[in-house]
Amino acid sequence: MRCFIPLLVLLLIAGLAVPVSAAEPNRIGYVAFDRVTIALHDGNARVEVDYTMDPGMNLILLLFGKADLENKIEKALNFRSVKAEEVGLSRAVFTVEGASEDYGNRAYWFGPHTFGVTFPAVRIEAPGTSFTYSRAKDIPKGFGYFGDRP
Repeated sequence: MRCFIPLLVLLLIAGLAVPVSAAEPNRIGYVAFDRVTIALHDGNARVEVDYTMDPGMNLILLLFGKADLENKIEKALNFRSVKAEEVGLSRAVFTVEGASEDYGNRAYWFGPHTFGVTFPAVRIEAPGTSFTYSRAKDIPKGFGYFGDRP
């Protein structure tokens, strides 16, 4: 009986969140994504994501852990080789190994990319350049950049 009540509450919250998530392109379940910043360093990236969660989810995450939240963020970012550094209740930081192709001699190519959601704001920072996109589901064009000097 004790397990039944928390399970019922969790199912109720999930049932309320599903119709909302279908209507908003920046949502996956109970997470609404606000902005992402991709900082490129040589061939790797540091990705910072800001988001909000539906009311009541903070308590559920504190009780049951953040693994589901981490999975939702990874799905939204849609990068290979993503590793979580920090996952909080409104912000997360990930590293992406091999985010850019290495052409040698410190030359790198960050190719086109499609996210799993539409981010209201996307900022990409590379040595010597930066780009900002609004309401971005993807980064349509790649760009080259040079890494830091050894």
